[in-house]
Amino acid sequence: MTIFGPDISSYQSGLVLSRLADAAFVIAKTTEGTYYTDADYQGWREQAAQLGRPFIWYHFISNESASAQAAHTAANVGNSALPGMLDAEPANSFSPSLADILAYVDAAHAAGLNLRLVYLPRWYWQQLGSPDLSALTSRGVSLVSSEYPGGSGSVGSLYPGDGASGWESYGGLTPLIYQFTNQASDGGQSLDYNAFRGTTANLVAALGTPGLEDDNMPAFATGVITPGAGAVTMVLPPPANYGSANWGNVWFSLGADFGTATVRVAIFTHGQGWSHIYENVVVDAAADRVNPFGGPLPTAVQKISIARVTNPNVPVAYLLEAVAR
Repeated sequence: MTIFGPDISSYQSGLVLSRLADAAFVIAKTTEGTYYTDADYQGWREQAAQLGRPFIWYHFISNESASAQAAHTAANVGNSALPGMLDAEPANSFSPSLADILAYVDAAHAAGLNLRLVYLPRWYWQQLGSPDLSALTSRGVSLVSSEYPGGSGSVGSLYPGDGASGWESYGGLTPLIYQFTNQASDGGQSLDYNAFRGTTANLVAALGTPGLEDDNMPAFATGVITPGAGAVTMVLPPPANYGSANWGNVWFSLGADFGTATVRVAIFTHGQGWSHIYENVVVDAAADRVNPFGGPLPTAVQKISIARVTNPNVPVAYLLEAVAR
């Protein structure tokens, strides 16, 4: 399995993470040198937390003191346990050396930051003389590569595959994450997109992402769908990935006995009203439970309406399952 995530900065100001169709994780700029703090970073950090998505900060290196840069980053990340990435590439007249990169890595760790990644494109690594990068591994840091096959379009159409040359090793390291495009269309904007070969849980484990490793299933509820022609049952689920109670994903399913029932399912979502309506959902006694949504409920669902359509007296029940973030 391969999952995808954008890396974003104030160039994408106004981007709403819940509108991204392909983002299993998010990388967002927090600082540059000692002189710049990204104004959109904190908002995206909070959105990612509400959505339950792994979130990675990044710092763009400058020619200033490594310790001063790390202190600037530490003052702005919002949570020092969040995994971070150093963006090491030339800008203006400054071209960071491997020594500059390692100095920031060491300073970030000394400042208590969970720096786990260095973005060092192959082309720039070659400009540096193709040095050995094992010093990153010894510091618990993995490599992020980039190579763009070209073109623009959807994320899936642009990804060149798990065997692409962007995954090939250099400097003695195999990239953990591969940035494969800067022209992916998602959420109404053109974005850089990255790939990780594995599941979200694998990424969390690799980066030590706080607050996501210990997801559990602390709550479930079940109840009967009221029988009778036109009868309506209202179910109030925990608000998925929304609010201060710290709920994560929520699942909803239906099961029947003694025949096949048809119901109408509609959900009311915070800020959107009745956002999803599913007519004629078939719930068959001879089949497994039915999930009308095909996965977790959309973010911030407030209520679910289930109305009887055909065979209104066939017994039907619902199940809610909820994860605490």
